[in-house]
Parts: sequence; C-alpha cells; structure tokens
Amino acid sequence: MKSILKWSIFIFFTFFVEQIFIIDGINFNFSFLLIYLFVIHYFFPDIEQKKIAPSEFLPILFFITIGLIEDLFQGVIGPAIISKTLTGYLLILLIKQLFFHWTELFKAIIICIFTIIDEIIYSFIMIYFFNINIGYFMLLKVSFIKGLLNIPFGLILSWRKP
Repeated sequence: MKSILKWSIFIFFTFFVEQIFIIDGINFNFSFLLIYLFVIHYFFPDIEQKKIAPSEFLPILFFITIGLIEDLFQGVIGPAIISKTLTGYLLILLIKQLFFHWTELFKAIIICIFTIIDEIIYSFIMIYFFNINIGYFMLLKVSFIKGLLNIPFGLILSWRKP
C-alpha cells in the first residue's frame, strides 16, 4: 500500500511538472522516465526476492496506465498507450537480455534512445491516423532534444540502481 501511494504521488508530480515546463514550445517527456524507473525498480529490487523471476504483467499494466493518463491530457485516447507500452516492453526485453552492471553512460544512452523511440512511435501514430502534418526533420530534432532533456533527470532518479 505504501508503494502504491508513493508511485501515485510521483506520477501526479511528474505529469504536473510535464504540463507546466515548456522550453521554446517543446514540452518534456517525463512519462518515459516513469516507465524507465518502474522497470528498474521492478526488475532490480533493493531486497532480493525468493528466486522468482518477475513477470511482465504488472509493468505492462503500469505502461498502459501511464499512456492512458498522458492520452487524457492530450485529448486523444490511444497513441500514448501504444507508444508507452511498446517502448516499455522493448525496455523489458533489453533488461532481461543484459546481465552486466550498467554504467552511467549506458543508462544515459538507453534513456535518450528510448525517449526518441517513444516520441517517434507516438508521432507516427498521430501522423498516420489523425493526418497531422509534421516535418520529419523537425520530428527527429524535437525527439532528440527531448531525449537529451531526459538524460540528467533519469540519471539523478536512478542513481545507484543496477
């Protein structure tokens, strides 16, 4: 119960900060940081549990919830759910395949790349299904900037994890 309350407050605070801070018309994508931190905390717990491998059900449910909350802020239900779930599942696959100790540089690269993937999936869904016109170069530039903005926050929040 304590963990659920902690995550609920953290989710509320993250979306509050994401909606308030905008730099040159580019908003932050802190919702991916929620996914990253949940996966890190779920698959690398502080106290080793009974040699039972964690399942993917709870993280997938968390990804869908984060995507739904983001979609409710955007006004269109669906694109963020799909992008957050796909990106989170790819992150789970990466974590399950890599057994070595993550360095800070590797975590920074992962945060940046997966933020870019999340933004590109979301934007392609919006372009394809809702005929929103976005230049591809501008899409890559904005996605890269969001990825770079997420690196310091992700490294600070995941300090001393895997």
